[in-house]
Amino acid sequence: MRLLKMLTTFRSRDDGVISTEAAMIMPILLFAYLGLFTFFDAFRTQNINVRASYTISDMLSRENGCIDDAYISGLNDILSILTQSQYPTILRVTIVENDPDEEDLQLKWSEVDGGTGGIQELTQGTLSEIEDEIPAIADYDLGIVVETWAGFDPVLNFGIDAQYFENLVVTRPRFAGQLRWDPGNDPVCNA
Repeated sequence: MRLLKMLTTFRSRDDGVISTEAAMIMPILLFAYLGLFTFFDAFRTQNINVRASYTISDMLSRENGCIDDAYISGLNDILSILTQSQYPTILRVTIVENDPDEEDLQLKWSEVDGGTGGIQELTQGTLSEIEDEIPAIADYDLGIVVETWAGFDPVLNFGIDAQYFENLVVTRPRFAGQLRWDPGNDPVCNA
């Protein structure tokens, strides 16, 4: 009888319930907070990379001069600064033209700078890799395709692995006849 009375009394007592509930729920809240922090950081990094891509694309759309390796390298340096990435950034600039006499877009030139991710310049044959992502371009018009890759390594491993965020931005040149590639011997660029 006495044991039964003690168990009944123990079951009906409610002092210490708050500290017991807090001890049970605190690890769950902490885990949820850290997970949300990691996902927020990933979205923030992706947003910064998108904005940097649009900035570089806009810079190219306003350029009147000739583009060379040093210019593309400088754009990649700007990408690194804008994204504040602790990892190497990669930039690929491609100029395409919509020739109505041809079935596919025509590659004018492509150049890559930075990183070691195996990203190569596009050729007419490999342009099909990104052609589905390029919006419609008017006949005989050019499109500036800027692709950027910026590294992300989460502080905490909550379902997101270290990766490169990739963005593709297409912009129309603002002026006719701009964005000539200078391989070093273009008479128009070196005049």
